Amino acid sequence: MTEQGASILVVEDSPINQRQLQALLSKQGYRVLVANHGKEALDLLAHERPDLLLLDVVMPELDGLALCRILKKDPVHCEIPVIFISSLDNTADKLSGFSAGGVDYITKPFHPSEVLARIATHLKIRQLQKQLAENNRQLVLEKQKSESLLLNVLPARVAQELMERGSCTPQYFSEVTVGFVDIVQFTATAASLDSSFVISELNELFTAFDRIVEKYQCERMKTIGDAYLFASGIPEPRKDHSRAAALVAIDMIGYLKERNQNCAQTWEIRIGLHAGPVVGGIVGTKKYIYDIFGDTVNIAARLESLSLPMRINVSQAFCKGLEDEFRFSCPLSVEMKGKGTQAICFLEGVQNP
Repeated sequence: MTEQGASILVVEDSPINQRQLQALLSKQGYRVLVANHGKEALDLLAHERPDLLLLDVVMPELDGLALCRILKKDPVHCEIPVIFISSLDNTADKLSGFSAGGVDYITKPFHPSEVLARIATHLKIRQLQKQLAENNRQLVLEKQKSESLLLNVLPARVAQELMERGSCTPQYFSEVTVGFVDIVQFTATAASLDSSFVISELNELFTAFDRIVEKYQCERMKTIGDAYLFASGIPEPRKDHSRAAALVAIDMIGYLKERNQNCAQTWEIRIGLHAGPVVGGIVGTKKYIYDIFGDTVNIAARLESLSLPMRINVSQAFCKGLEDEFRFSCPLSVEMKGKGTQAICFLEGVQNP
């Protein structure tokens, strides 16, 4: 809305004043609407929304003060500025006008230049208010987008702490299960495929993995190329962290087996699971990444590298307490880089599924 071309509703029961105001405002380029009293104005406002009201006080049917009070309670019209224009000129009358919700008060007989100046001022103020409201709306939308983005890339508790404090304190977790997933022969296979197809395939696989991880209230930590890292028991500790991670891994294998029956391009994965302590915290100050660190992560990665296609390789620390619910292969002793001889086994599935 600009000052020129704005619409103004003149509510005035004097035909002479009506004609004077209509001629004055029309000459300035305003679109002028006219009502003879408050009730007629209400009928007109049912299908019109003027930018400003020039309102007489003393009128038949419904006076100006009563009309203004009605409009200020109406969410559709409450923001329209109302200028009273009346022959009542004592202080009490003016205060009544302002109390009813008017933004200005002009006494009759009016001076044309004064009327135009006050109208222009309040139209400008209203325009600035609208612009401010729109700016605030855009700020709220941007804030919501930023918060939504943080919640997409960070665990909910971590994102909330970051939004409230501007930083996130690293935290030690004594009992967490870390899952490391890698696509078998991905690099060699991808070299013979179109790059856009490869990205599409990765996106489909990782999106499915995300759904599985979310289903069991675990956290996807990050992807590194064709590798997928998830954790259970972080950032909210849970006693059944190993059980939840086991179900995630089993469902990932099951998803791929089913998918491979219906897709020309088939993929296989290896998974490693290990339970133990980790430290979790945000890395970076501009591009936030929530990451986990510690020997538990390294061992999960090594278990994955020692696994077989479409198998879940786990440590003895992971198996503890799960024997009654899950089936495991016989333990094997292997040499693990930096860890010496370690006992590992395969997670075969759920007991009596």
